[in-house]
Amino acid sequence: MGLCDGSIGSLVNCPIEIEYDECLTKFEITCSPWLMFVDYVKHTWLIPHRQRFVKTWTTNKVTHLGNTTTNRYENC
Repeated sequence: MGLCDGSIGSLVNCPIEIEYDECLTKFEITCSPWLMFVDYVKHTWLIPHRQRFVKTWTTNKVTHLGNTTTNRYENC
């Protein structure tokens, strides 16, 4: 068992926007014993950078043909 029973991982890797809201609620409930941690994560990362955590917002808006890196040299 990891911190908050993996709810952070499922929150960060949400495939669609609707699931992100469900995962955020699960994260808040699962991590409720650590309120300062939940507030920090929400207000520092999740709210300001929400569109960076949902995969459809970051990679599925443009045709990328499987290339999701900005540094092509390191992938060779």
